[in-house]
Amino acid sequence: MNESEVCALLDAHDALVKAYVDSSLTFSEFVSAYGDFPHNYALDGHAGTAEERTVLRCFRQRIVFHLRVSGVLSGLRSADDPADISHDDADRFLPAVGLIRIRELVARYPDFKAEPDLGV
Repeated sequence: MNESEVCALLDAHDALVKAYVDSSLTFSEFVSAYGDFPHNYALDGHAGTAEERTVLRCFRQRIVFHLRVSGVLSGLRSADDPADISHDDADRFLPAVGLIRIRELVARYPDFKAEPDLGV
């Protein structure tokens, strides 16, 4: 991917996060539109040409932010069928938790840029 393609992809997903945080999108709409981003694109910088890896390094902080959003969504998906609460409660609880956690990420990273975690 070239610079403009990566930028457009990140811009589109930034807009989805903003719309969700602003309550313009429901949880279901957000999850459906966000999909498995950024995992469904080769944004990890391990593949591709040297030029593509250079482009991805320029967007590293934005990609890391979206990896964190994906992590929140992944955690909610794995809790999608909790044994200790009813499905009705889960249907209300999980979207509320998702919104809180995504809003916390945006508050912590208002420019949608995050540094990668350094291994402990």
